[in-house]
Amino acid sequence: MPFVALLVVVCLAPLPYGAVEIGAWSALCLAVGLCLVAWAASVAMGKAPSVWGFRRLRWPLLLFLLTAAWIIVQITALSPEAWHHPLWTLAGSALGETLRGRISLDPQEGYFGLIRLVAYAAVFWLATQYGRDSRWANLALRTLAWAAGLAAGLGLVIWALRPDGFLWYSPAFIARILQGGRLAFPFVNPDHLAAFAGMGLICAVGMLAGEARGLWRPETPGREKVRRLLENVCVKRWYLVLAAVVLAAVTLLSLSRAGLLVTALGLVALAAALMRRSRPRASVLLSWLTVVLIAAAALFGPSLARLGDRIAAGDLASEKRLTIYAHTAEAIAASPWLGYGYGSFADLYGMYDTDDVNQTVESAHSTVLENVVELGLPAATALDAAILLAVFWCWRGAGQRRRDQHLPAVATGVSVQLLIHSMVDFPLQIPAITIFFMVVLGVGVAQSFSSTEI
Repeated sequence: MPFVALLVVVCLAPLPYGAVEIGAWSALCLAVGLCLVAWAASVAMGKAPSVWGFRRLRWPLLLFLLTAAWIIVQITALSPEAWHHPLWTLAGSALGETLRGRISLDPQEGYFGLIRLVAYAAVFWLATQYGRDSRWANLALRTLAWAAGLAAGLGLVIWALRPDGFLWYSPAFIARILQGGRLAFPFVNPDHLAAFAGMGLICAVGMLAGEARGLWRPETPGREKVRRLLENVCVKRWYLVLAAVVLAAVTLLSLSRAGLLVTALGLVALAAALMRRSRPRASVLLSWLTVVLIAAAALFGPSLARLGDRIAAGDLASEKRLTIYAHTAEAIAASPWLGYGYGSFADLYGMYDTDDVNQTVESAHSTVLENVVELGLPAATALDAAILLAVFWCWRGAGQRRRDQHLPAVATGVSVQLLIHSMVDFPLQIPAITIFFMVVLGVGVAQSFSSTEI
């Protein structure tokens, strides 16, 4: 089935370095396109649910299509000559020939970025279509949580055994990610592992909370509540408990300060969304918080100590990041409306940071800023608004739905985690992370509305 195939693709995406290489993300986009074609064929033959969401999703779809259209204008010669970047004229003069100017400094990267963006939108669309069925929605989030725990667990095995090589990961790569003392497998950057593990942790905790919601009726004796909790959650859903423990450990072992902070914020957002319909007493919340803190100290004490040492020490990377932000702001001020072309940041940054001409800065370490400098303010605002509108629906749905309330709540928590992280880093520029997010957000949006709403 198309959705099963999509889930398999999403679960396997982290293994080839987070699908950041051109071969990996090209195969990923091709697989997503085939899943979309298979879904369309299933609908045409009456073997899949009828299309849902054109009216409901019209504004996010419109905002996304406007952004995609603007990227096409940037990377082609369709725009007015006055909009073209002057570097094209200078390059033509240096080569002694006339070059067709464009807004984009790197049209090829813009084309590649557009392919990935369309694939992400296709994943979101498929998740909304199949996510209307609560059985598929619950299966999807349980599968993603378990798959994230499994991928993170492989990292723990490598951390413990320190092999010379593993699968297609070369000995040099294994040595590099272990030498710094920070866990990164299967990604290149430990911060991206923290973002991925944080998503999986929020999914696992949210699904466990969904399993436990019906067990806490006021008239049930306390001992019976505990028995039901152990039986229905810890026994029947043991794999989610195991995944949550592994993902929490991996988040800490990545030693990512931002990753840990935004994961905590995501869990807080998850709890807030789950409590929108029923507000527990303060004593109950305090009791659960105490249990969580004691368990965290007992299970992850050494990792918390290492992370505390890194926070206290600080590093030069933070200072460098502030410098990148400052030069990015200069670039935005120079072309706030047109941008420099989607995917062109690596080419434009050297024009503003001239202190070291040999350095290569490929990212602004803030997806929010990078979108503005590449797309311009109007298009970047449209893209951000499309995502934020979907997140708002999930937050609202968590307060309105009576059944499966945990599904939009999980999407809310994951969205808060990733969107805040994207302000200070670039996890959403890693294909494996983004398609994971699109499935969670799509399922959350689909479950944010009553089954009678079309």
